[in-house]
Amino acid sequence: MIWIISALLLFLGFSMSMTPYITQRGIIFGVTLSKETDDIIQLKKRYFNQNMLLSIVMILLFIFFDKGLNLSEETLSIIMVVFISLQMVFGIVAYFIANRQVACYKNQLIKEGYQPNKKMVLDLNYRETMTIFPTWLLVAIQLIIIAIEIIITIKHQAIIPNKIIMQWDFQGNPTRIVDKTWFNIYSLPIIQLVMVFILSITNESYKRGKQRVMNNQSVKWSQSFRKISSYVGVVIAVLVQITIFSIQMTSVVPLLTEKTLFKIFIILLGLMLLTIISLMVIYGQSGSRLNPSSVIPQAYDDDKYWKWGMFYYNREDPSFWVEKRMGIGMTINLANWKAVAFVVIPIVFMLGVSFFIS
Repeated sequence: MIWIISALLLFLGFSMSMTPYITQRGIIFGVTLSKETDDIIQLKKRYFNQNMLLSIVMILLFIFFDKGLNLSEETLSIIMVVFISLQMVFGIVAYFIANRQVACYKNQLIKEGYQPNKKMVLDLNYRETMTIFPTWLLVAIQLIIIAIEIIITIKHQAIIPNKIIMQWDFQGNPTRIVDKTWFNIYSLPIIQLVMVFILSITNESYKRGKQRVMNNQSVKWSQSFRKISSYVGVVIAVLVQITIFSIQMTSVVPLLTEKTLFKIFIILLGLMLLTIISLMVIYGQSGSRLNPSSVIPQAYDDDKYWKWGMFYYNREDPSFWVEKRMGIGMTINLANWKAVAFVVIPIVFMLGVSFFIS
């Protein structure tokens, strides 16, 4: 199991490290800037090295705690959560610091005569000429998986144990057991139905999200990125649903063993990580890594609406979705209450389900 945790930490560290190299063209640590100096190039390298170094150090520490100190599974689980949280917090804080440094550099350039681009360009045919994976088909695929899961559960109702395992440790030993109730039996399908809604709306975001247009080439890159992101999202959605299906067939309906579930989990997790890494490395955000040597016009400057270069808050913009400035994919306009509700309500619902299971 230790190599799985190591792979997760390495993936997280690599994902954080790649942030300045996969961002949109003309965006540097969340700041709109058309040119890079040697100092900014060094800032990117330092950010990459710091995140990767932290990831490697934590992997070595985790191996030492497991093999050298022989800590208990419970303690190792806590350490794993702490390390993952630390990697994320460090990456975000380092990003915020770099954002402030680039913003100060940009302000100095403005004082010296640099003129940010305040002209916004819209492509009214952007959505009409772009294709994504059909959302209705994504919904149908997920519902079929859930329907099969529910049918199998109902058919094997008699063999469902009185005590249902909801959680295992690294060695496959049960660490959380609940009583057999109607709610506990069907809690996973309920969560899956909520995920159908979330994942399907997310798929639509690639078509309906606000676009940044600089020239015809940037439009082609953006459309290509959103199309492939949609298909990647479908792959991940299906893999997640199959993972939960497998958990249901192990913990509730004992048709699979813990060892089989473990093998399935490893395969599906590996496919997910490989898919995400491929998208980052090959495409980058908004297709930024496609033909990286090409020159593009200066991007529209809307930095004042991006808090710390990460959170988009614009009351004047009715957009629900916008492309991220940190990471890959889409984020929401925090000034749009519908967008905030879309994120908060499902989270509260799933936390509520977990609470009632407890």
